[in-house]
Amino acid sequence: MNFESILSTFPGKEAAILIAKEIANDPKLMPKLWKFATSSHERSWRATWLMDKVYDEAPELVRPYIPQMIQMMPKLECQSKQRQFLKLISEEPLPKTISGDFINRCFDLLISNSTPVAVRVYAMQILFNFSQQEPDIKNELALVIEEFMSDGTAGFKCRGKRILKKLKA
Repeated sequence: MNFESILSTFPGKEAAILIAKEIANDPKLMPKLWKFATSSHERSWRATWLMDKVYDEAPELVRPYIPQMIQMMPKLECQSKQRQFLKLISEEPLPKTISGDFINRCFDLLISNSTPVAVRVYAMQILFNFSQQEPDIKNELALVIEEFMSDGTAGFKCRGKRILKKLKA
């Protein structure tokens, strides 16, 4: 499967689901998808979106790449890739040992008003997940969420309220 060719145009959701099912049925394609997703090709972000669709079909094919996503995040600047990687990371349990650089990056993304809301919400969820392992960050996370709630979008406020309720329970 030639991902550069397939992703030269943005496939619709239905086409992406069909491609994801094909990858799920032929797991040898997953390393090729990952290689393209992490390349510097201008359309490689589309491969990260496709990885999300593969996760929906066969999460076990994407799970092995989660540690590499975590490792890449502190230096990753492409917001489209950030959104998809953080979404995937947020849906899995965090490793017991996790980089301080990754956690700091999640805080940086959460507090930056220039960060797209989806990236901020996934960063917030990851930080909440991390707080279950490291309760010491619960207060700091709650303060940050509360500070940004008043100016947040509906999506930010909704996730923020849900997480604050859990943090204060």
